[in-house]
Formats: sequence, C-alpha cells, structure tokens
Amino acid sequence: MEATKKAKPSCGDAISNLPNDLLCRILSSLSTKEAALTSVLSKRWSNLLLSIPILDFDDSVFLNPQKGRRKTCFFKAFVDRLLSLRVETSSPVQRVSLKCRQGGVAPDCITMWILTTVRDLGVSDLSLRIDFGIFLLPFNVFRSKTLVNLRIGTMIRLALFPSGVVSPTVKSLVLDLVEFGYDEKDGFKQILLAFPSLQSLRIHESNKWKFWNGFASSTRTLKSLVYRRDDTDCCAPKPCVSFDTPSLVYLEYTDVVADKYDNLKLDSLVEAKIDFQLTPFQVMRKPNNIGFVPGNVTSFFKAIRNVKILSLSPDALEALYYRGEMIPVFNNLRSLSLGSDKPHGSTFIFWKLLPSLLNNSANLETLIIKGLVHYVAEGWEDLIPMARVCFSWNDVSASLSSSAVKVLEITRYKGTCQEVNRLKLFLGKLSRLQMVRVHHKAVNDGEKSRLMKVLLLLPKASKCKIQFIKETV
Repeated sequence: MEATKKAKPSCGDAISNLPNDLLCRILSSLSTKEAALTSVLSKRWSNLLLSIPILDFDDSVFLNPQKGRRKTCFFKAFVDRLLSLRVETSSPVQRVSLKCRQGGVAPDCITMWILTTVRDLGVSDLSLRIDFGIFLLPFNVFRSKTLVNLRIGTMIRLALFPSGVVSPTVKSLVLDLVEFGYDEKDGFKQILLAFPSLQSLRIHESNKWKFWNGFASSTRTLKSLVYRRDDTDCCAPKPCVSFDTPSLVYLEYTDVVADKYDNLKLDSLVEAKIDFQLTPFQVMRKPNNIGFVPGNVTSFFKAIRNVKILSLSPDALEALYYRGEMIPVFNNLRSLSLGSDKPHGSTFIFWKLLPSLLNNSANLETLIIKGLVHYVAEGWEDLIPMARVCFSWNDVSASLSSSAVKVLEITRYKGTCQEVNRLKLFLGKLSRLQMVRVHHKAVNDGEKSRLMKVLLLLPKASKCKIQFIKETV
C-alpha cells in the first residue's frame, strides 16, 4: 500500500529555495529594471533588490513602443528612488552602469547620480554612456577612494580639472569620445596626474572628438595603453608623438603617421599592435623612386625593437615601406602577425618587406599571416613596374630557409591555386616548422576534405603537423 502512495509535492519552488547570495548573482545578470520587477513576488525578493552588487540603469528600456514616447519621468523616478534606498540602508554597490541615450534627464540630475554612486555607495566599477547632446561633466565627481575601474563615454566634455589628486585607486580608465573643455593641450598629462595608480588606459577618439596632442608621459604604473582614432582619412598628422612610458608592457596604436616621433621610451614593451594610417600626401616618392619621404617611422620601430609579440596591419606595412628607412633588428621577437582579415593591403609591399622582417627576427617562432588570400593576386608581379626592379622571390625563399619559425598560422584560407603555391613555398622552405594551423572557409565537409588533401600532399622541408580549423566570425 505504501509503495503505491504518491509522493507529496514539495512546498515552494526551486528558485525560491536558493540562497540569497546566489539569487543576487542571478539578478545581477539582468537589467536593474528587470530585477526590480521581481520585487512584486514577495518581501524577500523586494529586499534582494537592495543587496544586488551590480546596478545597470538604461533609459532605453523605459521606452513605450506602443505610444512612441519616452518614459523619462519614470526612469528618473526609478533611479532616484533606488539610489536613495541604497544610501538609506547603507548597501554598497560594486559596479554601476549608467546609460542615458534618449535625453530628457537634466544634466545636474545625472551628475548627482554619479556623485551618489561614487561617494555614498563606494562603487569600484563605474561605466558612463551619455549619448544625447554634449554633456559637461565636472571632473572632480570622480574623487574617490574606492573607484578602481572607470569608463567614460560618449560625447562627454570633462571640465574643471582639479589641481590635486582625483582618485588614487583608479587602475583602469577608458575614454570613449571624450574631450576636455578648456585645456586640450595638456589633457593627456592631466589624466595621468589625476590617476597616479593608473595601470590600463584606453582612448578612443575621432576627428571631432579628440584631446591627445601626441605627448604621453606617465609614472611607472602604466602597463597597458590603447589608442584608437577613427576618421583617419580626414585627419591631419600630429606634429610630434612622444611615448615617455618606460614601464609600458602592452601598446595598441591606431593613428595617422605623425610628422615626427621623439622621446620614445618603450624598452619594457612586450606586445605591440600597430595600425598606422597614411594620408594621400604622405604616400609620395622622391623623383628617383628609391628614397623615402622625410618624417618617417623608423625611430618608432626602433623604439619597439624589444617586443616579443608584434602585430602589423596592412597600413602599418605600407607606412614602414613608404616612410621608413630601415627595419630594426628584433632580437626578442617570438610572434609576428602580418595583414588583416579584411581584403586590404598591397601584395607587393607584403612580399617586399617579409624577407627583411624575417631576417631581422632571428628568434622568431610563430608567423601569423592574416588573410593570405589577399596577397596572392594572380599576375600582380607583371602589373607593377617596380616589382621587376626591387622584388625577388629568391629573397623570400632565402629568408624562409634561414628562418627559425616553428609555427605557421594562416587565416581566411580559401584554397585557391595562388594560395596553394604560396603555402608550397612556406612548407618547402621552413625547415624548422613543427605546426601549421590553417583557418579555412570551407562551406561543407566535402570541400574541407579536398582542401586538406591538397595541403597534405605538398612537399615539406620538415616533419610538421597540419591543423585544419574552421574560420570563426
């Protein structure tokens, strides 16, 4: 009889039985508005809203698509109420994200929200995105002893730069389309003075939103620097660029080639990703078609000669070709990445510079060619008059034969006849090669099998393994 009795259903639901810490973690993955909706379930869920360590305020989720009007008044009331409750209950917050894209909230109100999160809630991670109009933000709102990660953007103008330390605890700073309203010349210098413990700095500028004048000087705390400038087609070169950053380990640099590079202290650099851009006026040859335009990038590449990992875009290769006198010796270089996944770059310049790069990198172990298909155009040698004068496949073969490369990685592989011929050259000359990774674009297993078979039959100068990997987006 007892065996036939049905078990009584357990009371409550599985989610409600979870501990508060786990529920708070789940709610933190939602927008704050969505998390607030759970407060109607019970008093327990209502109290959880005051314990969530992550607050995500986004005015776009308060839109009413049916009526087509913005619920800015609801958004303001919601943020005001929640921040007020968190202050009243002394509930600290780890991370706050504030996105105001629709307009309708007074700038003074937004500034007060930032002050509340930084000074009263002890936030350690703050992300701001103000996308309507030009938002003038007093810089001293970031005066904090708990703030560690700070992201500011976009269309924000920082004003009232303080003379003293703003935040000694900030280690990571992102400036996304941000400018200084009154002191553009020394803006970069003031940033580093305001955050004396800064370790990571990321800057995104455009032709309209810029503040860096080309001079970077830091304490020994700065380890990572990423600078990216959009709209380079219409940007004027900076008169001079200087990196006085002796402790910098990682550099990612995208900008128009400057007229001059001076005071470059990059001896600690381990990894560099360079994407130089040339203006039409910079791509000029001397009358004899041999020399290079003055104001070159040679000094910059000499300054980064100690790197172990180097990535050069197609435009960076063109800058090195048109505005470089020589390629320095990279004694420490272990990994070299050339090209781009996008169909871009000069075939002639790629093969012209490859021998020099290999010959000057005696300890190179990994060679990555992004988009080999972009550098194997059929008949290009005959279409370029200079190719018959200053280009030789014998130079390419000799540099490959003497290279210490152990790993070869090819992306965007399509298996064209020209690609196969170039891979035949690599496999037949790289005598120390141990691994070949080919990222293919085969549409089905049959095509993949065919591409693999062709590669496996190519003659090889070493007993290397070949990995065939599906290209990811």
